Order: sequence, then structure tokens, then C-alpha cells
Amino acid sequence: MTRPQHNNLKKGTIVSNGLIYRLEQLQMLDDGDFNIIDSMMLAQRNIPEHFFIISEKYPQPHIHFVVKGWAIKYKTLENGERQIVNFVLPGDIIAIYSPLFQNSEHTVESITEMRLGYFSANLFFETIRKIPRLAVALMWMAGQDERVLEEQIVRVGRRRSTKRMAHLLIELHRRLRLAGLSREEAQFLPLNQSLLSDALGLSYIHAHRVFRELDKMGLIVRTYNNIQLLNLKLLADFADFDASYLEPIVNHDTARILKSP
Repeated sequence: MTRPQHNNLKKGTIVSNGLIYRLEQLQMLDDGDFNIIDSMMLAQRNIPEHFFIISEKYPQPHIHFVVKGWAIKYKTLENGERQIVNFVLPGDIIAIYSPLFQNSEHTVESITEMRLGYFSANLFFETIRKIPRLAVALMWMAGQDERVLEEQIVRVGRRRSTKRMAHLLIELHRRLRLAGLSREEAQFLPLNQSLLSDALGLSYIHAHRVFRELDKMGLIVRTYNNIQLLNLKLLADFADFDASYLEPIVNHDTARILKSP
């Protein structure tokens, strides 16, 4: 595995990627705001699978956003085991708050090939200081991350194992859809038994039993390092999934104030 390096970077545009798609749904920003976001971008780069984007105990001078590909955000325990606290998907900003602290307290590692863009943290914070509307839109994204983390706590702490996995799978599908992926694209998840056991607090053997149960119910099909979601409605119903915590809705009064000249 490779430590992050900021060399061999390629210039590019972030227009039409998942980040822009997500922000457009808020209906708060105009073309000028999106041009400012684009101007903040230093470059884009391709990274391989199993690459450390952020490492625990290291400073983070940049803020990354995901153009394509998947990563995991996790904490490493004293015995070397890990707890995955979230999956990082297209359209996500990676660790938006990390540059505020001396060192990162988590690791972000790619689980597929990825394409990332990145901002200088200093330029990023200076820009949002000057443009409150943009700051609020990015605060909304950070708030979405917090809501997903809250749901992860409930999922691991209170849901029984089969519903726990079903809930996570349908959540990931919904997040991909909200980043602009088609229904069909979002039905294929690059996940395996090991990743899901680390994310859901299940033993490897227990995760295998859960896989088999969901397979027998006709909700998923497993291949090597890939899960296909079959009946999305039945999967959501079985998981008691309420998507309201993911919906791109801003408080109407807040939106009205931010749109005012």
C-alpha cells in the first residue's frame, strides 16, 4: 500500500461530477458559485486500489473530493483490527474538517481505482469565509455525513444482523443515486464479506451467514468483490429503510435568506 503523494497530478474540471450534481440539488448556488468551486481545484489525479488517501496521525493539508471510485473511512484498534465508520462514494468530500486539526484521527483508503480532485485547505477556508452561501452548502454536505454516521451508530448498535446489512446496502444505493448514478449503475456495489463484516461489527463467519440469508431471499447476488442488488423495494422494506435523512432538502427559510441579494 502507498502513502499519499501529491505528484503526477492532472489538471481538469469538476463540472458534471457527483459533487456538483449533489450541490445542484440544493438549488442554492448559481453558475458563479460553481465557477468558484472549479477555480479552487488544484488538480485531479488517478489513484490505485488500496491507496492511503488519508492516514491516521498525519497532517492533512488538502481537502479531497471523489470524482469516481470508492474508499473506506476507518479507525484502527490497538490489536490491529479496524472499524469501518463510513464508505466514501462519488460526489463525497473526504474529511472536510481534517485540516482544522493537527493530525487526522482516521484513515481513508481506496477499495477501487479512484479519481480524486483536491483543494488547498487554506484556499478552501478563505473562499468559504468570503462566500457564506457556498459555506452553508458545504456545511450541508458535512451535515449529511454526520447524519450517515448517526445512522451507522444505530445500525450497528440496535439492528439485528440481517437487517443491519440490508439497511447499509440500500443506503449505499440511495447515496449513489443522489450523486447522479443511474438506477442500474447504483445496483452494483464493490463490496465483499470482509468489508461488510468490518463495517457492521460482525464476525467474518456471521457476515457469511447474513449474505446467504439475503441471497436466499432473492435480495442480492454475490460475485467476487461485488454485490448486485436485485429487488430494491423489497430490500428497503425488509430493512425498514427511511431515506429522509439522505434527502437533499434545505430548510426553506435558510434557502430564502441565502438567495436574497
